[in-house]
Amino acid sequence: MVSPHPLNSVPAKIPRIAVYLTEELKGDLEVLANAERRSLSQMAAMLIEEGIDKAKSDGRLKLPQDRTAGQDKQA
Repeated sequence: MVSPHPLNSVPAKIPRIAVYLTEELKGDLEVLANAERRSLSQMAAMLIEEGIDKAKSDGRLKLPQDRTAGQDKQA
């Protein structure tokens, strides 16, 4: 019997998503991640966070009141 891979048996601490990119976008993301010494996942998460922050500041994204109460941005 084969044991499950340790990463598959440990629940994630934060939610995960799958993102499908063109080869060109993936290549650009890899170059940017390498330049900033980040993993692809870290770089993608940072860019998504920046995009969401900008959408909020531009007024394009408004969260329901119950989701924004007591929510601090994590560093």
